[in-house]
Amino acid sequence: MKTVAVIVPQYKKELTADEEVSLRHLRHFLSRYDKFLLIPKALHLELPGFAVARFPTKFFHSTVTYSALLLSGDFYRAFAAYDYVLIYQLDALVFSDRLREWCARGVDYVGAPWLPGAGSFVTEPAVGNGGLSLRRVASFLRAVEAPGFGEELEKYRDALTAATPLGVRFLDLRDKALRLLRFFGADRRAVLDEAHNPAGALNEDCFWSFKARRYYPEFKIASVTEALDFAFEVAPRRCYELNGGRLPFGCHAWNKYDRRFWEPFLLN
Repeated sequence: MKTVAVIVPQYKKELTADEEVSLRHLRHFLSRYDKFLLIPKALHLELPGFAVARFPTKFFHSTVTYSALLLSGDFYRAFAAYDYVLIYQLDALVFSDRLREWCARGVDYVGAPWLPGAGSFVTEPAVGNGGLSLRRVASFLRAVEAPGFGEELEKYRDALTAATPLGVRFLDLRDKALRLLRFFGADRRAVLDEAHNPAGALNEDCFWSFKARRYYPEFKIASVTEALDFAFEVAPRRCYELNGGRLPFGCHAWNKYDRRFWEPFLLN
């Protein structure tokens, strides 16, 4: 059994300049680990140093279809040779090679904590965001293979059905409409909840943070204090203070939330 693999989801061939920065950090700090591109079957993409893990294209059309993939047993069984997987979306950064240290801590799930505040959807601190997250494969499989879990996946059925040529066009129009609504000041959380979470479905990281223990009671989520040492997302300056003035292992959405804070730490 190997310790950990790094999984980089990608649905398009060309990388943006910021995604190249994210990839640069990954290669610099985590070069010694097995790395996989998680891509649609229809996409032809290769990067030096990466193996390729292909899944049906229908899983890459929206946040809900992507969530359905990361709630599926097929996804975790594909990496059953590893104790852990590190999900590393290309809006994440890492700042050191502490990956084995985090695997040794024995938690099943850790991601950047969610903190109460303006625009937050939580009223109490919780763990955490899936964009940069460490997951124990065996524990995730125990949850998705538990009796009754299939009912969770029913919440994503409509989104997967929508992943047809007509459905793809609809999703594209919907995303444009969301951008306009945000531009004109619509409440972001209400818009996202209605558009991305049909029939009350949650993004997959919310499931692992708030509901996984229903199916696997021993599922161990890192504490908020531990998660702050793992990654920041929203309000990185506040997180930096709460973490004792120390950088975490990594961060998510660095170019979205207070980019100026992160710029001194970017690799050239």
